[in-house]
Amino acid sequence: MPNTVTAKLVKRFLPNSQPPTSPPRRHEEALAVLSATRGVIARGWTQNTWYVVETPAGRRRSAQRFFPYRVDRHNVVSACLVGAVMHGGWLLSPRPEYAYPAIDALWHTLFDTGTEVGPVASPVVRAARVRDLTTWNDRNYRTRDDVLGLVDRATARLAVSSRA
Repeated sequence: MPNTVTAKLVKRFLPNSQPPTSPPRRHEEALAVLSATRGVIARGWTQNTWYVVETPAGRRRSAQRFFPYRVDRHNVVSACLVGAVMHGGWLLSPRPEYAYPAIDALWHTLFDTGTEVGPVASPVVRAARVRDLTTWNDRNYRTRDDVLGLVDRATARLAVSSRA
């Protein structure tokens, strides 16, 4: 595991004594959300905000990311990586936690930890992973193809492990 703040938080807050979760279910949820995520990003990708929405008047504006439940999800026209995951999860389930395995899968893929999804992460660890993914997305040299490539790599890792 890379020596990052998130890796240290994982080690501190997720001791080995934690009961295991159901990996097949988390894999299935992650695959479903990643598929929807790819569609959201292919339709429109953005940086430095989680969502861009279109108003009824046809104007586009950035939507706040700190309270994404206030976003009119029917009018999202583009999203960053994390926004696309959350929006993709919302397209499949009204529960925001449905998207969490996909966040975990993307983080594990980005940092090449050797884990596909891993156990359920604590809120502190998940927030750190969201920060890492958001920072990666918002680099000024990042492209939509880079982001789609990460989604595709995470999807491929999950698909291979689910067949094993």
